[in-house]
Amino acid sequence: MAITDLALFKKHVRADDFADDDEYLAHILDTAEMAVVTATNRPLEELLEMGDGNLPTPIMHAAMMLGAHWYNQRESVSSVQMHAVPDSLQSLIKPYRKLV
Repeated sequence: MAITDLALFKKHVRADDFADDDEYLAHILDTAEMAVVTATNRPLEELLEMGDGNLPTPIMHAAMMLGAHWYNQRESVSSVQMHAVPDSLQSLIKPYRKLV
């Protein structure tokens, strides 16, 4: 999938000055986009129509936020207590969520 520009995602995660992680970053971005699109309960094509051929900006940003989290926190457990930023992802996704 990876509709979001990899160069923009690399800037988001502050990895734009090296290429060593490009393959991994592309994988994370693709996975995050799929997760966010799934969370909307809409087909990808419908979201692309809403964004005039691209994902709507809030959906794209939600994918970058989720991907950045996965890039920085690569394991499913942590020795450090992490705190979610209240409603950050949901506030971006919720307006596009189709109720079923």
